[in-house]
Amino acid sequence: MTKEDKKRKTPRVRNLVAFSVLIMLLFCEVVIYQASQAYKLASEEARTNSTRLSRIMTQQIEMTLLSVDSTLHRAVEHQYYNTLFGGNLPDHMLQNMQVWVNESPRIGLLLQIDEHGKAVVAAHKKELQNWLDYGAHSFESDRVFQFLREGDDTDLYLGVMQGTAQQSKNMLILGRKIIKSDGSFGGAFIAALDTSFFIDYFRSVDQGSHSYISLQLINTGTMLVSSPIAGVDHSEIDRLALEGIRKKVSGSKTDNVETFTKNDTIEVFTYHKLKTLPIVVNTVLDQEDYLKSWRQSRIKDIGFLTIFTVFGSVLSFFALTMARQIVRVEESEAAAVLASQAKSEFLANMSHELRTPLNAIIGFSEMLNSGYFGPLNPKQKERVYDINLCGSHLLHLITDILEFSKGEAGKLELVEEKVIMQDLVNETLRMMQDKVKSKHMNMLVEVDTDLPVMLGDKRKIRQILLNLISNSLKFTPEEGTIKISAKLDPAKNMMLTVSDTGIGIAEEDIPVALSVFGQVHRSQSHEGTGLGLPLCKMFAELHGGKLALGSAVGEGTTVRIIFPASRNLPGTTA
Repeated sequence: MTKEDKKRKTPRVRNLVAFSVLIMLLFCEVVIYQASQAYKLASEEARTNSTRLSRIMTQQIEMTLLSVDSTLHRAVEHQYYNTLFGGNLPDHMLQNMQVWVNESPRIGLLLQIDEHGKAVVAAHKKELQNWLDYGAHSFESDRVFQFLREGDDTDLYLGVMQGTAQQSKNMLILGRKIIKSDGSFGGAFIAALDTSFFIDYFRSVDQGSHSYISLQLINTGTMLVSSPIAGVDHSEIDRLALEGIRKKVSGSKTDNVETFTKNDTIEVFTYHKLKTLPIVVNTVLDQEDYLKSWRQSRIKDIGFLTIFTVFGSVLSFFALTMARQIVRVEESEAAAVLASQAKSEFLANMSHELRTPLNAIIGFSEMLNSGYFGPLNPKQKERVYDINLCGSHLLHLITDILEFSKGEAGKLELVEEKVIMQDLVNETLRMMQDKVKSKHMNMLVEVDTDLPVMLGDKRKIRQILLNLISNSLKFTPEEGTIKISAKLDPAKNMMLTVSDTGIGIAEEDIPVALSVFGQVHRSQSHEGTGLGLPLCKMFAELHGGKLALGSAVGEGTTVRIIFPASRNLPGTTA
């Protein structure tokens, strides 16, 4: 080979490498774009989930507080009538109040205070018996007492109070004023709720370990409930939520969803005003939670990109290797020994070098079909599925010779799965439709509609069909007829039949056609390896079935594959 020839071949190798690099870069861009779209979707879902969560919590909190307020109304009403009609008031009220506390899982304490701020009757759950020194504590200077004494009869007090016992926790306080029969101030009823109930309910919704909730009074900004998170300060978000609600005009939407960024951390918060109470509920979702799945997917993408890059590098390496081998073969064309050696080396590498790009084709088509790069229309999905089907079949064809060797040694195994014969026939015909059209062949398909689902190796049965149809196409003149049928015989065996109107086989040549590498019509320039029918026979027998071949010269050939009835799944119909 001259220097000029070598120079002409060098750009081909460069172009191949450049094309491989371009494909890898393009794929990286697609993955990056997909990641950005997934990020937008995750952010939108976070906003939707935050709004939904806020409304759920708002409804639960409002129902709880209204239920407690209803109990306070009942207590005030009982006290009024007891005062009006006389009676042993403290004992009677204590019995009623203890019943109301026991009936309500939310109320931890129900307390009656007289007009001087002294506790008259106290009913509480067992765990709150030491929360407050009920006999000695005076409420006269407490805000709840002052608010109810000076406020309107219809005012409901909402606030937070800490017990007098050491390390006692804060409780959410609701209070209602008592009016005597003469219209003067007669004390108050106070109900205490454990704020941990709201936090526990919020966490039960399971929006992540960094989610946060708070309840604030709109008029004073008093924090009623908050779920603290170690090392995280949500005071700024609470302030924004309170300001947002205060700016709302009457009759406008009572909830809003916004984002807050601090120290590169994005939080989605939704604030929602209770319909009947002056409280704003603020729920916060942190990106550590709502982007967790997105980040895990990106880790997978990085791993996949790494594998793809390595794969592309290996593919380029093999492409260069193949190019160099071809150059060496062309340079040593005159030497028969060297040519034979190069051919052997080439064939030794072909198995891996063909499987590698075929695996890529199969993998990419599966990604497309599953919507990894976006949705496909039905036609596109069908074509991508066909690409995957053809690629998979071609990949398996490379191993047919090895499989035949395994079969001869008794080491060939079935990969069994459910097989719907109608679908399998349709898939095979789609793969062969171009060849059928090119020869203007008449295809007849007769598959019984009530065939049971069969247990078998789908790939090997498809291989049988492809081999039989390919043989019929090769040995049947144009405008001929090929018939495919599938039905059950009287013994419930599945019969798959392929017949044609081709040139046929003489009876004495049938054993030759079924032998390994046997070709009856070799002299008529029909391409083939002579492995088609032997493989079909081997695969049928591997399923516990058999192959029956009948033919006559000039009349055509009929091949029947019989699968035993034991492979039919009972009670199933395709």
